[in-house]
Amino acid sequence: MASYGMTDDGIFKDGEQLTNFTAQIEKQIKRHDGKKCETWLVVSGKVGETELPPVTIPATQFASFTWVPQHWGVEPIIYPLSNCEKDLRCSIQELSEPETVDLYTHTGWTKISGKDTYLHGGGGVDTTGVNSEVNVELPHDLRHYRLDPGTQQGAKGAYRSSLNLSTLAPPEISWPLVLSAYRSAVDETDFALHLSGRTGTFKSEICSLIQSHFGSGMDARHLPASWSSTANALECQCYAAKDAICVIDDFVPSGTTWQVRGLQKTADQLLRGQGNQAGRARLTDTSNLQTTYYPRGVILSTGEDVPNGHSIRARMLIMDLSPGDIASQKLTEAQEKRSSYPQAMHGWIKNLAGDLTGIRKRIQDRATTFRDGHRDLGHARTPQMIGQLQATLEELLRYGMAKKYISVEEGAKLAISGETGLMQIAEQQTQYMREADPADSFCELVKQLIGGHLCHLRSRSGGIPDNPESFGWTEVRSLHGIPSYKASGPTIGWHDDQAEEILIDQNQFPFIQKHSNGKLSLSRQTMLKRLKDAGVLSRTDELRNRNTMRIMCGGAQRSVLTIPQAKIFGDLTNGK
Repeated sequence: MASYGMTDDGIFKDGEQLTNFTAQIEKQIKRHDGKKCETWLVVSGKVGETELPPVTIPATQFASFTWVPQHWGVEPIIYPLSNCEKDLRCSIQELSEPETVDLYTHTGWTKISGKDTYLHGGGGVDTTGVNSEVNVELPHDLRHYRLDPGTQQGAKGAYRSSLNLSTLAPPEISWPLVLSAYRSAVDETDFALHLSGRTGTFKSEICSLIQSHFGSGMDARHLPASWSSTANALECQCYAAKDAICVIDDFVPSGTTWQVRGLQKTADQLLRGQGNQAGRARLTDTSNLQTTYYPRGVILSTGEDVPNGHSIRARMLIMDLSPGDIASQKLTEAQEKRSSYPQAMHGWIKNLAGDLTGIRKRIQDRATTFRDGHRDLGHARTPQMIGQLQATLEELLRYGMAKKYISVEEGAKLAISGETGLMQIAEQQTQYMREADPADSFCELVKQLIGGHLCHLRSRSGGIPDNPESFGWTEVRSLHGIPSYKASGPTIGWHDDQAEEILIDQNQFPFIQKHSNGKLSLSRQTMLKRLKDAGVLSRTDELRNRNTMRIMCGGAQRSVLTIPQAKIFGDLTNGK
């Protein structure tokens, strides 16, 4: 068996010199991201009496020794001996006595020494309170995620200040925001929130107060994320912000068509990952699967507009902030208490640590019960989202009354206020879903295109239809009392006066889609199926298994979508 040794002259094997430098592994760092664990090594070295700067490298790169010239330059020399690198790896490992360190790179819950521990930038929180022995290294953008335990005497005031944020805006806005912060700390969540409003409505300010529950340093100018970042960067940030709120600020679709589509695509990728609790699988350059990143907390998005897409909006609770909804004086008072919000969250997390499994089960069971009793509440996902927040409200008030932070009477009033706000936002959610429904969007867009004289309809025979001005025609002159009309834009279909149907040429779908600003980004086949499922199509060809009909229009057989005229024009046609 070979004998290895180190002197000031280098590393030796059986008296034969392998290098002119020495090296030792000082630390073996286990980096935990909540899904996987990677090992990194901290290596120190010397060339003679000259100390080399410590190097931190992945353990997988250690044996190649390409890191030596990369980090230490040309002074350290590895001599060209047979199997030198294998002997060098063995010698350094054999002669080192590294310290093993567990390092966590995410927030949220993990098991440490068998105890449920919540990680943040300052260490961990468990049933005893602060666990400063836990090593946490968060990404730079999440550096402000630090929970201040405060003092026992101030815990009651912090809790009450936090709940008082429910009065800062209308209850259908403030309650979902407050409860989302507390719900995010319980477990990973499959829905996001979006607060929209014109500039000057204080939407970033109120969201910063919610974000401050996880660190008082996160004011409106130091929010953790922005929609200007790439989708991949946002995925990594939201992956690291586990069991916590992550505000993504400033969703403003503007600029070129390409830029608007890019922002919508980013929102689609991120919010779909939140709703599905899954991300896009990727391969490394060696065709191995990389870590799949997806949001593991709760995304709280702000912007002047709302992301497009029916399925995307279904994964969000959407709130709209109007001017005057937030009084500047009340906002100032809430901002002055910003330092108390992390203390309130610290107390809530310490409470969760005492019975995390039980509380999670109670919240989930209560949310399921709520969902089953409110299945008619808009989209199928809405009852579950509201149920999660309702269950969190009940658990949060139970905790406050047990600690005597609030009285039973106060708890009852807060429960009524919270329930009212949640039901109001659920009703508003139905309207947002209706606006995003591709079937409704299609009918509304056809009406707008025709009404805006960008296209027109003809009669079944191919001529001017009855009531032509309703179908994209303009009167140009009147000769002997007989008006003459000019068609606007391309023919996108025909009007069947007797059947009271609009027959849309399926070949004109690209034209309609082009003017949809991304709202109809579905394929033609998918769009037809959505129209059929929504009951928009009056007829389909069951024999041919088609959602279009073959009908004689303009002297030729056409494949058309048959839509009742009332679905598009209401009572405007034929003088009705």
